[in-house]
Amino acid sequence: MNPEDPPSLFIPNEVIEESLNEWKFSLIGRLDFVKLKMNVASTFLKQQWSLKGSLQFIPLGKGFFIIKLDNEADRSLIWKGLWMVESQTLKVRAWEPNFNPDNQKTSSSFMWITFPGLSIEYWKERILLQMGSKFGRANKVDEITLKREISYYASVLVEVDFAKFIPSKMVVEYKYGKFDQAMQILKKPIFCNHCFIIGHLTAECRVKRDESQNTENLQEVLLEKPKKQ
Repeated sequence: MNPEDPPSLFIPNEVIEESLNEWKFSLIGRLDFVKLKMNVASTFLKQQWSLKGSLQFIPLGKGFFIIKLDNEADRSLIWKGLWMVESQTLKVRAWEPNFNPDNQKTSSSFMWITFPGLSIEYWKERILLQMGSKFGRANKVDEITLKREISYYASVLVEVDFAKFIPSKMVVEYKYGKFDQAMQILKKPIFCNHCFIIGHLTAECRVKRDESQNTENLQEVLLEKPKKQ
């Protein structure tokens, strides 16, 4: 072995499987903790959740924290719900191995997706949630839609990832045929197509500006004539 090589370790299969199995029902949540404390957020969430099993909050940094659960029913309840902490919406994602908060980008946000012109017979909660799930994580159907008070469009709240391709329509099939259905997103967030982060425009992106400046500096160095000796 080269003495300068870093040390290595192999984790036996049964050991790593046992470790991963402990977190299989867990989720990863995110909130803005600039003006909010973790203990306040955990209190708000515990009051909203009627869980059957154990619950533990584990801070990870950068606003992320693990929601450690021990059964599928509790996981499903949190995953399918819309949870508010003061004025913030809790963002939830599946727990995954090797999760590093420093490598995460905020590219998703809850958006009201509308289906303009959708015929009234399809305004069933189950159908609309399935339609919304084709564009992200469908969370809930608008109350006005469920009451059928406005017949022009149906609305579904969906967590949309703007770093991915978002189609403008979908195809709905059933035993009597199929039809194309348009989709619209109301009030899209400010999104940077360069660094794939919600919160600023591409024209305002510091990362792009720094990269352009570094490229210009490199070009100046390459074009500089060598001095005569």
